[in-house]
Amino acid sequence: MARKSKKISESIDLSRKKVKEFDIDNNIKVAYKTGKLIYGHSQVLRQVRRDPFKMIIISNNCPDELETQLRYYNSLINNRIFIHKYQGSSWDLGLAMGKPYMISVIGINDFGDSDLMSLKTKNN
Repeated sequence: MARKSKKISESIDLSRKKVKEFDIDNNIKVAYKTGKLIYGHSQVLRQVRRDPFKMIIISNNCPDELETQLRYYNSLINNRIFIHKYQGSSWDLGLAMGKPYMISVIGINDFGDSDLMSLKTKNN
């Protein structure tokens, strides 16, 4: 007797397929390596006054004064900058960039190969 041949697509269990989740830490590292980022509160504040960023990422424990300054400068600009509140602390944000110290704010001029622009569409 000849065996019935099953289609390959019928034998694959698609319920176990993993859904890709957005990993912000990985995307920050990719943007740091392939794009243009500025980090540190004094450098970011200086750059915001001159030429605005495409996006700003601030840590969860960012000082309130810095956050209010950034939001004030953002209110003065015609094209608003998207400010994303990172869920981790400044230590976590520093480690996401591959640095062994705290980083409270990151200004992004060029996203590079990262997918950080999708944060803007997710939150809106």
